[in-house]
Amino acid sequence: MKRENAYLTDKQIAVLKDQLLSEKERISNKKLEQEKYQLDKNELSDPLDEASVNTQTSHDIRFINRENFFLKKVNKSLEAITRGTYGLCDECDSEIGYERLNARLTAELCIACKEEAEHLENNNFYDKKSKSLGRALHDAIR
Repeated sequence: MKRENAYLTDKQIAVLKDQLLSEKERISNKKLEQEKYQLDKNELSDPLDEASVNTQTSHDIRFINRENFFLKKVNKSLEAITRGTYGLCDECDSEIGYERLNARLTAELCIACKEEAEHLENNNFYDKKSKSLGRALHDAIR
């Protein structure tokens, strides 16, 4: 296997891979816990209880969607490690530093490309997309 990310040492890659696998396991365990504690709608005694559960369920679904999105990024990063491309910017193929990868395991852009992307995003409010839901922000506001 040719390693394109030769600027990362084998030890650094092992540390990052262990952290990615740990995150993957944490998300999997969290899903199992959530399945255990679901209430049956027949157990709800009044409309206030039902409203409270509906609100909590809405929040839970939002967090589950975020976790699922993060899990996809973790799996993508693990695949990149296997291919030898982990730590290379998706835009310019520059190296993403170990410190950045350690802070954000699923980083896909180097600092320069990420700053440029954020600048463009901040200046283009009407076309912003929710990464986890895929809807434009202005559609969600209406």
